Amino acid sequence: MATIPGQLGRVSSLFPYVEKDWWKDAFNETYIWTDGDCVEDPVITAKECDELLHIPRIKQLFQDARDSSPVQVLDLCCGQGRHSINLAKRFPSAHFHGIDQSTYLLELARERARTEQVTGNTRFGAGDARQIPVAGNSFDVIILLGNSFGHGSEQDNLQVTREAHRALKPGGVLVIDHVDGEWMRSNSTQSGWEWLNTDLVTTANEHLRRKANSMKLLACRERELSPDKKHLASREIVIDVAAPAVYQDLFYSVRIYDLDEMEELLHRAGLCIQHQDIKQLSGPKSEIGAADAGMMEYRQLVVAYKPGATSAPPPLVPQDVSLYLHPHLVQDYDPIKGRSLRLSNPVPVGTVLMADAPYAIVPANNPTTRDTIMCSNITCRRQVPQAIAVRCPNTCIDDVAWCDDQCYTASQEAHHFECAWLKQHGATIRENEDEDTLAMLWIIIRMYAGRHRETWAGTRSRPDYPWQDKFPYGWKAMEDLRGNMDLWPQAQLDRWRKQIEIYLSDHPGLPGVAEVLTLICKEEANTFGLYPGATGLVPLTGEPQKRGIQYGLACFPRATMANHSCSPNVYHGPDDRSRMLFTASRDIAAGEECCIAYFDLSKYVNFEARQKRVHDLFTFACTCERCLKEGNA
Repeated sequence: MATIPGQLGRVSSLFPYVEKDWWKDAFNETYIWTDGDCVEDPVITAKECDELLHIPRIKQLFQDARDSSPVQVLDLCCGQGRHSINLAKRFPSAHFHGIDQSTYLLELARERARTEQVTGNTRFGAGDARQIPVAGNSFDVIILLGNSFGHGSEQDNLQVTREAHRALKPGGVLVIDHVDGEWMRSNSTQSGWEWLNTDLVTTANEHLRRKANSMKLLACRERELSPDKKHLASREIVIDVAAPAVYQDLFYSVRIYDLDEMEELLHRAGLCIQHQDIKQLSGPKSEIGAADAGMMEYRQLVVAYKPGATSAPPPLVPQDVSLYLHPHLVQDYDPIKGRSLRLSNPVPVGTVLMADAPYAIVPANNPTTRDTIMCSNITCRRQVPQAIAVRCPNTCIDDVAWCDDQCYTASQEAHHFECAWLKQHGATIRENEDEDTLAMLWIIIRMYAGRHRETWAGTRSRPDYPWQDKFPYGWKAMEDLRGNMDLWPQAQLDRWRKQIEIYLSDHPGLPGVAEVLTLICKEEANTFGLYPGATGLVPLTGEPQKRGIQYGLACFPRATMANHSCSPNVYHGPDDRSRMLFTASRDIAAGEECCIAYFDLSKYVNFEARQKRVHDLFTFACTCERCLKEGNA
């Protein structure tokens, strides 16, 4: 709503007065004065450019650049070109292309490029960030700085990120500096004011210099959060007390995104956020100081990249690429025990029958008790020294870590499914329940994360595995698990149901309590504890070999088919990538069932102890040859 400065008094709400595309006319000479303490200080600009060059991908691009293949940088909403000009002076071989909708600021940018003698590698032109006037796959880096994001509608903001994706080369980097929505919702002030320093204007325009010097400007601001707390409106009244007169009365609004919302927006545009490169930017500390920094007071520097082109889509269950199944191993069915594993041909002792990849896996003890930690990338799963592990930038829980930036990047979609839940409930569960409960609930979250990934991927093609017609994979394998809900004690079911209601019912990606309870029964009856040593080693005479302290919990879709025996012909344990290895502990004949021990036979030795263990943990009675013999005795 256009108004003559000074004619509009107090209003009940700011939002009705915000014009559509308000930014087209707002960034003029007054903007240089009102935001001068932020945008006209060369020290601040240099520091912001330094932050850019600390981003590993951008640093590498400039280091590897050659005159024959210069780095191409697009400065979206470039304003007066302060970042492009600063970087152009540092990297004469790089090319910087700035676009903006303010003719005033673009002319100022060209003037300053001439002054700084960087016209050879800078170019400034008019353009709309929602329809970038460049060809696709043109730029190595796109920067959108100075709190210039979020000015339009939800669709506008999505379109800006989609256009950035289009303009970036595969592997290219997008950097956005935007208002930290989470911080602003809690800390924004309803009003503020400051004296404006017109001496900051650096221009060859003598008329503008004289005009600025004759004014004594005071900026008064009021702010209003929208009811859904997703938009922050501001009114900025600039008063020339020397006239005296109201010089400007501007209404504007910005969509304020928290990190989760920003990640979702970038994901929808086809971009992958780089959590390890996210930085918090505090308000400007200029020589003159800022009495009212407003939306510049606390911002986030978000980094995302455009994935490189691939010849084929990734598999729905990427960890299954590392799965090994012996060609003689087959799935069978027993009317009493259910599914089982048998051999179609004999194998000798020491034969590896299976190296199964987990559908879901979690650490299973407090990270403060060990020197290494499991990589959270489902396709890696290696143990990494805690001292060098990459941590979650949201500090959700200490148990989450990655080997390196590559593993971190590869698992962001999966971690996004669990991060907020871990931050809200992880420490509470550990304090109020125990480590086993945390592991149980967490692996349920990761199992549903796997389902979410498959659902989101739809019908993408997957590798043609030689075993996929004989053994289950993906979420279908989880559905096929037996949970024996009718055999669990009612008190145990009630306890799990209560834990679901307390800790899982608020997760938006999970189904209702009844369905989650069914999955918990399946998980408790089928998951494997991960130990440094093997389980079920033979012979059983003499001093049995202990397997050590549990460090993880995992659900293995194929390994879980093996039935229990207190005299197993297969021993099992994880390898260095937490695959579950099944190894023949003796020669196994054709047609013979392959059985493992479900618990540590070195700890539960006599008949009564073994029977109690099987019943308490797995709700059945063992009828293996050893138990029948000892029971009859």
